Amino acid sequence: MKSASQGAPDNTKPASRALDPNAGRQAFDVYLSRRVLTENTPELQRLSVELFRLLGRGVPETREQLGIGCDLPTERIDQLLLEFPPTNFGFDEHGQVIAFGGLSLDPTHHRFHTEDAGLYTWCVFDALFLPEILGKPAALVTHCPGSGTQLTVELAPGQLRSTPPSGCVMSIVAPDSDACCVNLRSAFCDHVNLFKDERTFTAWSQARQEAHVTLPEAQIFARQRNAVRYPDVDLSA
Repeated sequence: MKSASQGAPDNTKPASRALDPNAGRQAFDVYLSRRVLTENTPELQRLSVELFRLLGRGVPETREQLGIGCDLPTERIDQLLLEFPPTNFGFDEHGQVIAFGGLSLDPTHHRFHTEDAGLYTWCVFDALFLPEILGKPAALVTHCPGSGTQLTVELAPGQLRSTPPSGCVMSIVAPDSDACCVNLRSAFCDHVNLFKDERTFTAWSQARQEAHVTLPEAQIFARQRNAVRYPDVDLSA
């Protein structure tokens, strides 16, 4: 005798990938624990902030400009720049800095506008932490990888001003430190995007390694990131 299910058509659908609600938080914890510098000295913190702020004007920056901004001789600037992984920078043919730590003059998928310049970021998360460092409001214009929908986020230093649909989420991965030192963008930045909603992210992320967090959660992580990276710098100054 056949069982009730024997010979019946199988109408079950493949199960979707289970989403761990804590995976995004865990990925961010790994990100935060990744050591960018051997020793994050106050001098290096000030240099990092000055790099972002000079680049935020929308023009390439020279070592001489960095020296003036940090009140340090050019020789010392050269020494300090060597403390950062090379993959954190982009240079033009004249050796001027055109990208640093996620802020770029070269076009990417993520446009980042301030009152001073039209810029770009390497990932969505960069756009969330940069306004607090630059001390300026900004707007992020990006596209959902799963649907192609254009998404615009209005930002202020340390906070969201307005967002696309409230259900939008940001993808994130736990970065591999060795891989980030080889190519930060391919190992981490390229995986951090904005999706119009969790359903779109879930459909897109099958068999991928990305986790996700809500945009308000990501903004909290951005403030935590700046507090950890710049404990000796008053970003409001």
